[in-house]
Amino acid sequence: MNTWRGPFGVSLRACLRGVTLPAALATVAAALCAWLDAPVLADGEGAAAAVTPWLTLPLFVTAAGCSLVAARTWPTFSANRDGADTVRRIARGPLGGRGAVALGSVAAHLVLSLPLTISLAAGLEVPPAARRHVEAAAAGAQILDRRGATLTFALPRPLEADAVWLRPRASLPTGPEPTAVQVTSAGHPLSSAPVEFDESLELIQLTFDRRQVSTMSLTQTGGHVPLLFDAGSVVFVGASELPRWANAAALALLSCSASIVALLIAGLLGLAAGWPTVASTIVTAQFVQWIAGVGPIDDAILAFARGQWLL
Repeated sequence: MNTWRGPFGVSLRACLRGVTLPAALATVAAALCAWLDAPVLADGEGAAAAVTPWLTLPLFVTAAGCSLVAARTWPTFSANRDGADTVRRIARGPLGGRGAVALGSVAAHLVLSLPLTISLAAGLEVPPAARRHVEAAAAGAQILDRRGATLTFALPRPLEADAVWLRPRASLPTGPEPTAVQVTSAGHPLSSAPVEFDESLELIQLTFDRRQVSTMSLTQTGGHVPLLFDAGSVVFVGASELPRWANAAALALLSCSASIVALLIAGLLGLAAGWPTVASTIVTAQFVQWIAGVGPIDDAILAFARGQWLL
């Protein structure tokens, strides 16, 4: 069967016809809402967490729309549909063309979301260059609670970096002074003076000359605030800058995973369930991934808005 005239092509064309306008309108609405909202932090930079809803809205509309249009277009995607017997004679096999239809929907989703994501990234003032952010892990105890205590962190692989983000959790203080921490790598200090913490989840962004980093040590030099460095509290920032459009393309590609999951679940239910059940399943599966934060999409959009390289 010709690919363009088969289930894949039928699904792709139907999704492009049916979802292009809603996706465009959602993009315009998101840009307008972001402009009216105009979130600004104290340092004048755009608040990444505040723009994520406006990145999410058009991508969610695109993903849900393509999945619904594809499933509605192909008669065998749900039970007891008119024309299903005719389609089964053409698209032979146990899936009845469902797999190709799903691929066509995902392809349309990617075609629509790629320019959408790139344009929105520029309009929402996502950082123009992305950098790799790599978490460092510590072996053993991860608490600084006395003068002279030292923690050693290691990266999964050496990284050319010029910054490190420190965000520990703080326990109840035992005295009046904030905790001072000396940061070193391979025996060389990464700052001219110790950094100080007096609040829980206080973010310290420490910059230094570009260097190859594989390990780092934190040594408490004073203070009375116990600090817990758990997963994600020490993140190195790569020195190499990567283009925003490439990171936007990575987000568009990653967003296709939500459609794959939704169509897989809906396709299985459609073996016995009718169209209303299949449609509600698609909407629910897309909603919990895009809006409720189940899966990798929510974290990926926030990382993208912060200028963190996704791949």
